[in-house]
Amino acid sequence: MGTKRFFSRIGLWLEALEKGSVLVVDEIEASMHPLLTEHLVRMVQDKDINTNHAQLVFTTHNSNLLDLKLLRRDQIWFVERDENTMETDVFSLTDFSPRKEENIERGYLQGRYGAISFIGKEKK
Repeated sequence: MGTKRFFSRIGLWLEALEKGSVLVVDEIEASMHPLLTEHLVRMVQDKDINTNHAQLVFTTHNSNLLDLKLLRRDQIWFVERDENTMETDVFSLTDFSPRKEENIERGYLQGRYGAISFIGKEKK
């Protein structure tokens, strides 16, 4: 399934890179191996491949992509919904001023940046 998903997307990816357009992908990791997903992101990040300055905007639940060797701090954004008001807040990793060597994935999973679903959390 993952290989089929990869090949169904690669045409759009290559077209965006060729034209320098914006590619928007919801749940970029859906049914794909994490290394294939990372490869697609790296293609857009690579200046030798992305010579026409295409842009990639994607959502993901794959915390492995929270890597400062893959993405810059200003490229990582979080979304959090307030349980009481149901309002959605969008904020950047740069709001937290992480160090360059910081493990962003671990910090995210520990709740340091918010935007974590708390399953089974009781309302007070």
